[in-house]
Formats: sequence, structure tokens, C-alpha cells
Amino acid sequence: MTEREIGWQAPMLPLFEERTRITEAGIKRRLYLIPTQFGEQFDPNFSPLPTPQDQLPEITLWVRDFTRRLLEVMSSRRAPHQLARWCHRQPFSTLLGMTRSFTDLPKVRRVHIRQPLESLAEVTVLLEYRGRTHAIVLRFEGVDRRWLCTVIERV
Repeated sequence: MTEREIGWQAPMLPLFEERTRITEAGIKRRLYLIPTQFGEQFDPNFSPLPTPQDQLPEITLWVRDFTRRLLEVMSSRRAPHQLARWCHRQPFSTLLGMTRSFTDLPKVRRVHIRQPLESLAEVTVLLEYRGRTHAIVLRFEGVDRRWLCTVIERV
């Protein structure tokens, strides 16, 4: 390949070794220890507690059900307050502004779930609505033995 085919690449110094994720049996993953608090102050006895992955519901089923309910809220087929228990108040206010985004239910084309740390899930939902593609980005954190949505964004 010529330099023109490869394109110009910025030079990089090897400052850090490339890390590989160890997935051997018996090795625990790192737990996400600091739940998102959006600047709120809590009494140490009543602050949200991170929950290990094995004490949370299975993430793929959880995302499927939450996404279905979210799309029903966005198409005005479900009351938004039915999702209030599973959302922090800041993303819930974002959700309130997203009601009536669709007149019909959009088709879910693809769901990507990524877990960079244990009890933390980043989800991208690709939708098709009237011939156009839309995306919704969600973030779930394992807090107090349940999944809590801390980010809802429509891209």
C-alpha cells in the first residue's frame, strides 16, 4: 500500500501498554463503585449503593423491556411516570420532553449493549421510523439491587 492509500496518521508515542481484558473463569470484573449522583449530597447512611452484577436482573432482558416501555412513552401509548422508578430524576425530565416524539411505534433495528465495568451498561438502540434512522443512547447503573437509567439521549 502506498502512503496515499493508507492516509495520513498522527504519530503516536507508546506511552502506555495496550491492556487486554482477562476473561478467565474465577477472575472477577471490576465493580463500578461510584453511582452517578448529579451533584446531589447524600447522608452516608442513605446514599445509593453500587450492586454487583450477579445481584441485578439479566441486562439483555432488562434493556429489551425498558426500551419497549420507553418507545411506548415516546409514542404516547404509556404514561411516562410508569418509568420513573427506573430513572434518575434528571434523565426522567429528559424523557418527559421526549413524549409525543413518534405518532406510531418505531421499529427497533438493532440494540448494542456494552458493559465497560461490572454493573454498568451503555446501550445504543437504532430505530427506523418513516424511512429514517434514529438512535437512542441509554446508560444503566446497578444501584440498590436494580438497574437505574442515568442517561437518555436521542441522537
